[in-house]
Amino acid sequence: MSSFILHNPADILEPQGPYSHGLEVPPNSRLLFISGQTAGRPDGTIPDTIEEQSLIVWTRIMHVLTSARMDMADVVKISSYLRHREHAAAYAKVRAQFLGTHRPAALGLVVSEMFRTQYLVEVEVIAAQAV
Repeated sequence: MSSFILHNPADILEPQGPYSHGLEVPPNSRLLFISGQTAGRPDGTIPDTIEEQSLIVWTRIMHVLTSARMDMADVVKISSYLRHREHAAAYAKVRAQFLGTHRPAALGLVVSEMFRTQYLVEVEVIAAQAV
């Protein structure tokens, strides 16, 4: 588990969700950049619901972190792209199952298109771990 310094200054609006305004990575850390993960299953099928897609996306992220000998506590930045604003609450619920109380820096956007029309969510992550 990495020890990050959170930066949520008292003189600006507090974070309006489960994230931090800034997260400082200690010197001499390993960095892992995880490409945007989508909901394609190993057999190539894509589920229809945002809940199922979000679960697959976050499970894939967890597997990449594990491959790098990291875990969710090492995540420093999340960029989430949703196709529909009304999916935000369901996506956030699944995301919370994986992050718990961890509060990395974050970006959330609603976009008009994804690479494949079936995708409802895509998430990219940056993780860091002190060495």
